[in-house]
Amino acid sequence: MKKKKQIIEAICIIFLMIFSFFYTHEAVQLVRKTDPIMQQIEKVSATKKEDAMDAMVIDDSIIPGYNGKIVNKDESFQKMKQYGEYNESLLVFEEVTPTISLDEYYDKYISSGNTLKEKIALVFEVKENDDPSRIVDSLNQNNARATFFVDGKWLENHTKETLEMLQNGHEVEVLSYDNGYDEILFQSTLDVLESISNMKPQYCYAKYDNQEVMSLCEGKKMHTIIPTLQISSRPYVSLKNKVEKGSIVGFELTKEVKEEIGVITNYLKSKGYVLDRLDSLLNEARDDK
Repeated sequence: MKKKKQIIEAICIIFLMIFSFFYTHEAVQLVRKTDPIMQQIEKVSATKKEDAMDAMVIDDSIIPGYNGKIVNKDESFQKMKQYGEYNESLLVFEEVTPTISLDEYYDKYISSGNTLKEKIALVFEVKENDDPSRIVDSLNQNNARATFFVDGKWLENHTKETLEMLQNGHEVEVLSYDNGYDEILFQSTLDVLESISNMKPQYCYAKYDNQEVMSLCEGKKMHTIIPTLQISSRPYVSLKNKVEKGSIVGFELTKEVKEEIGVITNYLKSKGYVLDRLDSLLNEARDDK
């Protein structure tokens, strides 16, 4: 009987604790709802909401979506209570992800970023005997970041150069291995790059509809890129007035590209574009944080 009484008492205490917690929570919520600061936050929240934009699937291609945003009322309230009054600059926002997201599709080509971003991605092919140092130096001098797709044989012999690219904020991905797509050699190159960068490679590169590349990369949960514009000869002229927000511009490392990269970079920046990596351009997170 004594043991049974103790159990009943324990249950009562737990019930009272739960009830007390629930009551306190409800009381706090009621006080917040009647607080002038919270009432003002509630009033403006609907006007500040921006819906997420779904990724756009068109045949065998996909364009990334864009996160929406809503006001985080509780965090906004806490900040403003500390401030002492309503202040719109203290509103706290949280992002809302699209219903249809890029990361649900690995069997589609990406040929553009979202045009809501004022960004362009410059992408460079680095084959076994290429020397990208002039390109890297020019980008560094102009405070621009880019993505380099490197062949596995180049990577084997240029660990130091790869590290320098990464340390300067550039992105390095795998192009091929000896210009081919043997799965074992390709995976080996991915492993080498991951060990150098401490990041899992995300993208594959194709110049056209290439099912060999697509199948290989889809199986590894990697996205396949086909550039919006592909540049090899007369780079500045080929690019001028054809670029728009969200463009992915692919370059071969020709002599002309190396000579004109500074002019190209300055031109794009003068147009107001931010030259950034693929992972930044294709990320569905908002830029207005």
